[in-house]
Amino acid sequence: MNIKIESNCLFSVSAIHYSATGELCITLNSDNTSPEGRYQYTASLGSGQAEEKPTISLLQYAKAFAASANVKYKTKDSYRLMCGHLEKYGDIPIDKVTTPYLQDFILNLQSEGLKAGTVRLYFQKLACVLHDAYKNGLFDDRILQRVKRPKREQEKKSFLSENELKKLTKHQLSDEYNNIQTMFLFSCLTGLRFSDVQGLRWKDVKRNGKHLLLEFLQQKTDTHERLPLCGEAEALLRGVKRGGEFVFRKETNQRVNVVLKRWCKEAKIRKTVSFHSARHTFMPNRLTQVFSHGHSMMCLTVPCGLKSSAKAL
Repeated sequence: MNIKIESNCLFSVSAIHYSATGELCITLNSDNTSPEGRYQYTASLGSGQAEEKPTISLLQYAKAFAASANVKYKTKDSYRLMCGHLEKYGDIPIDKVTTPYLQDFILNLQSEGLKAGTVRLYFQKLACVLHDAYKNGLFDDRILQRVKRPKREQEKKSFLSENELKKLTKHQLSDEYNNIQTMFLFSCLTGLRFSDVQGLRWKDVKRNGKHLLLEFLQQKTDTHERLPLCGEAEALLRGVKRGGEFVFRKETNQRVNVVLKRWCKEAKIRKTVSFHSARHTFMPNRLTQVFSHGHSMMCLTVPCGLKSSAKAL
């Protein structure tokens, strides 16, 4: 029996297969390099029809997955950066992905000088893409399971002692940096992440008898939290001028960490401090706080220029 497929593409036979029912299947690959991707045609003598299946590239699938994923902007940005590295590394059809290909992709990321945590993050995003391809029958998940993933580095958690916090509050930078300094001290006293401090609204600040508490939506976990404030955290809030919906002005994480580095240097604190250090500083064994009464056992100085602008909340 002869089979005729009319097309303007060139074909080559890649596989001939006899099924258990005695059906003969012939797989033809085209040399089409159009933006839509190369195509694979499977002709079956049993049906006498040709089935057209697009061979999607890994990069195409990753971009489509990232665009349709219902995730936060920061996560989408991680997918975008991963796709950029994947494009530089070398894109291939998703059904041609092998364990060595994925292992070499990890090595390629490491060779670019990326931190271990960043390499793990990008490969994790690629793994999510491949898991989705597996669900759609386009990828063998066992290939991914054989990949040796980069180990998680045991990073030293940087935190500030009570004495170091006092040094920071006594050594203030110029008024230009009041917003960043207050944000950092407020995080030290509450344990809030950078995203939660930046997203804090005045409507989230509630009165609890004589004291204040926060009722807010935590950005990372998307859960509602209720947090009583200690006396020093209340003093910081009372010193912030109301200028809109949000308590603190928007800052980039990069600028904040640059200012913190300068602040610590001038205060003669010899530690590598980032904004996340404030969260570790808040640990109960660092700051002894009695939240049930809304007061702190510590006694910190309110940053310069804040007392004079204090308002009743």
